[in-house]
This record gives sequence, C-alpha cells and structure tokens, in this order.
Amino acid sequence: MELAGTKKTGLTAACTLSVLSSVCKIIPFFTIYEILKKLIQSYAAGGRLSFADVRTLVILTAVSAVLYGVFAYASAMLSHGAAFDILYELRMKLMEKMGRISSGYYTANTRGSIKKLLIEDVEQIEVFIAHSMCEVAAAIATPLLTIVVLFIVDWRLTLVSLLPIICSFVILGMALKKPDGAKHQQNMADAKAKMEGTIVEYIHGMSVIKIFGGTKNAFKRYETDLNDFTKAVHDTAYYNANGMGLYYAFFGAQVLFLLPAAIIMLNHAASYTEVLPKILFFLVICAGLKEPLENMMNVSIDSTKINVGLKRIDDLLAEPEITLVGSGKQLTAYDISFENVSFAYPGSGINACNEVSSRLPQGSCNALVGPSGGGKSTIAQLLLHFYEVNTGEIRIGGVNINEVTHAELVKNIAYVFQDSFVFHDTIENNIRMGNETASFEQVKAAAIAANIHETIMALPDGYQTVVADNTGLSGGEKQRIAIARAMLKNAPIIVLDEATTYADAENEAKIQEAFSRLSKGKTVIMIAHRLRTIQNADNILVMNEGHLEAVGRHDELMQSCALYRDMVTANERRDTWTMRKEVQSNAS
Repeated sequence: MELAGTKKTGLTAACTLSVLSSVCKIIPFFTIYEILKKLIQSYAAGGRLSFADVRTLVILTAVSAVLYGVFAYASAMLSHGAAFDILYELRMKLMEKMGRISSGYYTANTRGSIKKLLIEDVEQIEVFIAHSMCEVAAAIATPLLTIVVLFIVDWRLTLVSLLPIICSFVILGMALKKPDGAKHQQNMADAKAKMEGTIVEYIHGMSVIKIFGGTKNAFKRYETDLNDFTKAVHDTAYYNANGMGLYYAFFGAQVLFLLPAAIIMLNHAASYTEVLPKILFFLVICAGLKEPLENMMNVSIDSTKINVGLKRIDDLLAEPEITLVGSGKQLTAYDISFENVSFAYPGSGINACNEVSSRLPQGSCNALVGPSGGGKSTIAQLLLHFYEVNTGEIRIGGVNINEVTHAELVKNIAYVFQDSFVFHDTIENNIRMGNETASFEQVKAAAIAANIHETIMALPDGYQTVVADNTGLSGGEKQRIAIARAMLKNAPIIVLDEATTYADAENEAKIQEAFSRLSKGKTVIMIAHRLRTIQNADNILVMNEGHLEAVGRHDELMQSCALYRDMVTANERRDTWTMRKEVQSNAS
C-alpha cells in the first residue's frame, strides 16, 4: 500500500470485492448442508423431499455462484489494472532516480544485479498486488466467516477441526522466527543476483572468450557463481525441510481428527438424524477450509523473498543524489572554470583529480591530454555532474553547477562519447534524441553536417532503418550518427571524449570535418590521445596522475612541458611506424 500511491482506492476496492467473492464462494457449502439436512430428515420420517422444499436454497446457491464469478472478475480487473499502473510508476520513479545519483552506483553494481532489480524485483511486486494481495484478503475473510458458521453448527466439531490448523500455524511460526531463515533467503537472492550479473557479463564478452578462452577454464567464474547459487538454494531448502514437512502434515489432517470425534458423537447421539448432517457437513467444509488458509501461508512464506527485493528497491531509492543547491539557476554564459577541484572515486582512496584549477573561455577550443589514468575523462564527467566533487567548485558562466538543475545542465552540454551508444531504434529517432521537437528536415540537415547522410540513404529503409547488429554500420559511421545527434541538440558546450579512437583513416577525416562544424562558436572540450588532432586548440591542459601539470598552446607546451613533448614524440613515432619482414642470410 506504501507503493500504491494514487491506486490505493482501487486496491482497497479490489480487496473488498475479493472478500465478497469469498463470501459468495462459501454460501453453497451451507445451502448444500441445509439441503442435506432436509433430505436426511425426510428419509428418517419416511417421506419424500420435493423441489418446493429446497427451491429457495437452490436459487440462493445459483445466485451466489454467479455473484462469486462477477465479484472475482471485478476484483481481478481492478487489482491487475492497479498493479500494472503501480509497476509503471515505480519503474519510472527508479529510472528517474538513477538519473539523479552518482555514476559510481553503476560501477559498484553489475548489469545483472541492476537488471534483476528493475525487472524481477519489481515484477514480484506486480504478482503480489495483482494476485496475492486480494488472495490474502479472501484468505482471511473466508476462514473467519466459515469458522463463525461452524461454531454455530457445532462448537465441538469446530474445535476438533481447528486443532491441526493451530498446530501447523505454531510449527510455521517457529520455523519463520528462526534467525537464520531470513539470512538463507538473503543469501539465495544475493547468489542469484551475482550469477545473473556474471551471465550478462559473459554474454557481452562471448567473442573474447571464444578467441582467448578455448577451454572450460574461461567459464570458471560462471561455474563458481552457478554452484554458489545451487548451494544457496539447497541450503535454504534443507533448512526449511523439517518445519515445512510438519507444517503440511498437520495442515491437511482435519479428517484424521474429525473421524474419531464423529464416531464418539454418533455413539452418544440420541438420533442420527441430527448428528449425521453435521458430520457430513464438517467433512466437506473442512476440506475447503484448507485452500484459503494455504494461500495465506504461501503468501506469508513468499513475502520473505519479496521483502528482499523491496529492500534492494528501497536501497536504490535511498541512494544519495547529486546535490542541487537552491531552486536551480539558468545558464546565460558558457565559460567553464575549475576551482581547486579534487575528487576520488568511491572506495578508491586515491584522488583522480587533485586540486585542479583552470578557466576555459566561452567559445574556446580546449584539449585534455595526458597518460591513461591521468584524470582526463574524470574532469569531463565531473563537469556533467556524473559525480559530486569532494572539494572545490566547477562553474559555468560563473554559476556553480550545484546550483543548476540536471535538466538545465544537460540542455546546455552535448557529449560525444568514445563508445557512442546507438539505440535499437530507427536512425531518425537516434538522431532526434538531440532534439525531440525537431522536424525531419532538421534531422536530415544534422546528418548532412555530420557527413553521414549519404551512408544513411544507401541503407534499404534510409532514415527509418532500425539500427541492429546486422545493419552493417561501422563504428565510425555510428560515431557520426552520434555527432549528428549532438549537432541537432545545438548545445553551447561540446565535450568530445576520444571520439576518433576506433575510426579508420577515412572515417576519421569525415569525423574531424563534422567536429569542425559541430564546434563552431561553441565552448569545446576535447579528450584526445591523437595529439596531432588538437595542436591548433586554444588551450591544451596536460593531466598527469590527477594533477594539472601544464596549460598552454601547442608551441608553448613543446618548450615548457617535458611530459607533453614526450607524448608528441611518441605520437609521431606511432603514426610513422611500419611493419617489415627481417631477411636473414645463412652463412655457409
């Protein structure tokens, strides 16, 4: 009900209808009992039972059966409708939350565990709301109403019928109260999440495994995680075996208790006519009493597993969000300044950026260079507020990014990633992500500017081609689609993260030409390993082990920064290397 939000009224109505359907469901038992009693009394009196004697009971039975169907159907419709609405709202809430938390959450959790949270853990809530919740309401109402009527019919047989159920409840309660029970469920859920995360990882890396891991040793971690999950299931099952065995043994043992009591009552009865209908009625009704109570117990047992998933959902919703100070300011200027910025990735203990200070003027082209792990990508991610800086400030147009809403920030920054992600959607929709209100002509113009229009038109369905593994687009062509997306966005700040790393010579030339169009009049930050592509930048920032080692133009840094000079020399050697076969002569 806490998750239900605006759907609480619908769920309450669904539970009420479920209770009414359970009432209608048990009415036939009592009408049949009355018919049976009349039949036995007529037989004992030597008469015959006419339809007129039982007409009212027959009509009541038929009406209750119809109403049971109507109420059950209406309850199911309401509960399922509410469940799917709640799931939609919950998943949207989770996705919105994931956009507001630190990117460290995604490095600390595997894809499989996040998938399990968003799909399986949320799906369990749908099962509970759509089915179990109403079943619990009916499972409570049906036995209570039945027991009241049973006491009216015969209190002695009622107590005998309830005795095995009470024993089973006591046994189940003792089993559920064991402190290690929840621990076993938690271990099983954690082992499953770990196993699924490994499966997803291995699927994504299957090509590497096939090339480099030709033996079963390549699947060792998968096998280990699979065995851990199997062991967790085995341990949980054996831990619960004795308690659950006794629970089910007693729960279905009403007849074993009723038969001796019935024999005693018949032996001491003045007339079978009064006692026999009661005994037959209890034998029939107690068999039906088991089902709703069993449903309630199963839901109680499953709730432990559901609660594990709910805890994971609560943990995600409780993740600290990127700080927003104030109500959110608007950006009107686009110079960027880093003021004594320090940051360490959660759990690393090592500063990826250490007291970095620099100002990038509006409209300037700026390059971030340095050895791998020097802090280049971290600087860009901090600018995008993927993480919260530990100390210092980042300002855009004089405004601290903590004073800018996420929507305002991303509206003004276009990011072209090193591995540009292209969605399984049409090419038009992939480009249109940059500006969802853009016309097709604007999408086409962005594609032309990104040097990808001709490639798109050569595809069978043009802009309506769905991007998939068999589309035939190269990495460089997908990169130009991402550039077209950034062009359509037309943001005043552009971040290019190693965007030509995987491009061949032809694609690189086209990408560079697209970059020049994209960056015209914008504040640009380029993260680059190929230093010849950034030699004309207005500012080159040299990062090394988290420190900003030097800032300047290419000619200045060649004179003043040994690290930059060494990097340029290494790049030149890389760009001119050749492969040749060494010919050796055999001495006679």
